Amino acid sequence: MPKLLIRRLGRGALASAVAVAALSAATGPAYAGRTIHPKPPQSSTTVLNKDGEIASRVETTTSPEETGSKPITSSDATWTPPPCWYEPFTPEEFDALLLAKYYKAGADHSGTVYDYYYQIRSKMEAIHYHKGDKGSWLVLVRNENLPPGSAAPCSSTTSWQWTGPGTPPPPGPVITAKMLSDVAYGATKLSSRQVTLSPAAGNQKVNLATYVKFDHPINPVWATAQLKALNLAATVVAVPSALHIDAGTSNADPQSCNYSFTPSGATYQVDSSSAACNITYRKATTGGAPYTFKAQITWNVTWTPTATPQPGVGERMNDGYSTSEQAVAVQEIEAVVKPTS
Repeated sequence: MPKLLIRRLGRGALASAVAVAALSAATGPAYAGRTIHPKPPQSSTTVLNKDGEIASRVETTTSPEETGSKPITSSDATWTPPPCWYEPFTPEEFDALLLAKYYKAGADHSGTVYDYYYQIRSKMEAIHYHKGDKGSWLVLVRNENLPPGSAAPCSSTTSWQWTGPGTPPPPGPVITAKMLSDVAYGATKLSSRQVTLSPAAGNQKVNLATYVKFDHPINPVWATAQLKALNLAATVVAVPSALHIDAGTSNADPQSCNYSFTPSGATYQVDSSSAACNITYRKATTGGAPYTFKAQITWNVTWTPTATPQPGVGERMNDGYSTSEQAVAVQEIEAVVKPTS
């Protein structure tokens, strides 16, 4: 406050001015006749994610990831993980949820959103959030475990709805164990392995069969998605079953082969030296780029409505794929001509 103004104010007026200034600084800006409170009280419960959206309470856990593991590739190219669903909240939880959104709007100084949640909370307080009534609030939440780059849209438009006995749920997916299995499937990460080629990858020969050898230990991979508040869970388990190889070019005959794994304890094996299918390159890479040879592991995937991994047990899901690549250089076979005597 300027010194000139202080000298002209009496002690009582000065105290009042300071009090008003302190109150204005503490309460923040006002919208539509209401003061925005940028900070929630210490007792409020945080139920929002890092983006300020309503957080799903679905938790995912997975088996230890191997170095280089990548999100599962489904055998169904059209499959996508669920982008959103309706999750039940108690009246008390829904009260805390709206309070968190209310204070979030205040912290962001978003007047329109703040006014919206002020009005919503006023209506809810008038009906006491249905506290003491039988039923739950079905709230639309986003899948927190979508793989990077997933563009799956959420088509549901109703943000929340009270659902009591005999009341139909809002249109859209309500969380179930089957849906949790899709969440777990989307959270699954698979490892890959390179195969050993004979002749070696850097010394392939035109018109000479390429033998493949695979001999690696691979553990089953699992992922669990659960909603503890409802005692609802699903666990997905993936187990290696077969190997698919691709020559990486149309200049091969055949261009690809499939082999079943021979399990030996925790080790999976393939030796194509006696198999009916072996890739044979028909054109050299001399003077050009090498071919990209691919080895793809097929994983059989099952799920159970539990939080316990059970390999080979449960309902089948789409197979999963994991792929490794290696550069292959192909050379012409040099003929050796012996001089005649």
